[in-house]
Amino acid sequence: MRLNFRQAEHVSRAVGGFCLQGNSTPDTLNIRPIKDDDFDFLEAMLFEAFFWDVTAQRPPLPSFREDPEFRKWISQWGRHGDRGVIAEEGGERTGAAWFRLWTPECHSYGFIDETAPEVGIAIVAGHRRKGVGRTLLQELIKRAGADGFQALSLSVNPLNPARILYESLGFRKVGESGTSWTLLRRLE
Repeated sequence: MRLNFRQAEHVSRAVGGFCLQGNSTPDTLNIRPIKDDDFDFLEAMLFEAFFWDVTAQRPPLPSFREDPEFRKWISQWGRHGDRGVIAEEGGERTGAAWFRLWTPECHSYGFIDETAPEVGIAIVAGHRRKGVGRTLLQELIKRAGADGFQALSLSVNPLNPARILYESLGFRKVGESGTSWTLLRRLE
């Protein structure tokens, strides 16, 4: 199923995930690897990760698909160094977290080096601040370690409330790129 822009409007970037509220708890979540039929959902989550600030003007998803920065995050998904997980509750996908390896010639804003995958994460709007983001990120960190990676990186605007979640899970500022901070988390 392909999400249209109207459906994607109701999705937003993880903005904390550290405060449990409502009926949803991490105990009711099913975390599983991304499958081929999750590509449209991953694309919608990536769009929301790009437009985390709900006050910012955003283009329609169909036209933004052509943005080079957006395309390189999902082009040829499934190559070496790509890994992702989906959160589900009651059969409904509630969020996604993923990472991708880059090269010095082709990378995104949180690039550290070709051995540290860069993380992306987004949570469906009605499921934010309920622990979904934390649970997804913890699982992704665990899988990265099991895959033999020594570190994960990410890029975050310092005003993005999700920065608090990242820092609480051990990500530390190691640089800046434009208006964003580059964070790194060493894995044991």
